[in-house]
Amino acid sequence: MELPREIESLKEEIRAEVERSGAELIDITSRKSGGRGVLTLLVDKPGGITLQECVNINNSLGHFLDDRSNQLADQGFWIPGPYFLEVSSPGLDRPLKNQRDFERAVGSKVRIHWRNPAGQSVLCVGGVISAGPESVHLETKESGLLEIYFEQILKAVREIGFSSKG
Repeated sequence: MELPREIESLKEEIRAEVERSGAELIDITSRKSGGRGVLTLLVDKPGGITLQECVNINNSLGHFLDDRSNQLADQGFWIPGPYFLEVSSPGLDRPLKNQRDFERAVGSKVRIHWRNPAGQSVLCVGGVISAGPESVHLETKESGLLEIYFEQILKAVREIGFSSKG
């Protein structure tokens, strides 16, 4: 669903408000639920974000949006009716798509399904060494150092593993 024009026009201010809290705005979406608008923000930071940090961002952003709504009300420039504000983590299993996503994953294992130059579908698991504007560099058991261009990636996620202490 497309963002309401009022939210779209405030997107950079919302991003700055999230960044003041020490986090990064990953995504912002809007939808209707039970006759109310729902504004959902996905936020993250290096090392992950805690539930309490999401609560703190929700509170500060709620006050910020209410203040901006009051300032803009005279211009008829706000979402009509009540709305819910949700702030959450994107989760460990969210797709990795761009340089920033892979930069946050440096030092972590990822599972990448990609298309090699011969057009073959390849699946590899490796540790992220670095990410640049066009590609990610992995260390894999099978191939050693590997460079995969973002345009070749079909799907990439963090490799989630569990260990038991015996």
